Amino acid sequence: MERFSAQVLVFLLGAVVGTLLDQIHVRSGVLAYAHPVLFGQAAWVPVVFGSGGLLLVNGQRFLLALAGGDGEPAARSFATPALLFVGAYLLTGLGAERPLLVLGLLVAVWVARLARAPGRDLALAGVAFALGGPLYEAMLSATGAFAYRRPGALGVPCWLPALYLHAAGFTRAIYLELTGRQDA
Repeated sequence: MERFSAQVLVFLLGAVVGTLLDQIHVRSGVLAYAHPVLFGQAAWVPVVFGSGGLLLVNGQRFLLALAGGDGEPAARSFATPALLFVGAYLLTGLGAERPLLVLGLLVAVWVARLARAPGRDLALAGVAFALGGPLYEAMLSATGAFAYRRPGALGVPCWLPALYLHAAGFTRAIYLELTGRQDA
């Protein structure tokens, strides 16, 4: 995973996929940027999502080691975590008027996913991302660069930590795919 080409791929994947998914939040009115330049988004959005992709995907190696090594099973399919992540984003946009329902659904799907295919590294990544991601977004939002329409604590929606749970599964699948890990 340390090869430069793999890092470029992860950055580009984060920049493109993250920016496109962020459009769901822009179009549904979940958030607004202070200085939009294209399609309602700020020029720095792809860089933030690309950098975030690098941090979250590369962080999986550390979380795997912390969880007890490489004995955890890989995702059975790259498509499943990707679809769950995209679905979570869609739900946060479509359900913007019912944030507690969105939170409950996202957490329920996450718990069901862990029950079906438990993994200490996935659980650890979910908790780490659910804490760190919203804190980062709260700090960025506090600069005035963007704002959520229905913020909760720290200026971010109550469902945001649960969205990061699903980001953990998606970035784990990317890491496992790029490192060639197989199902146990």
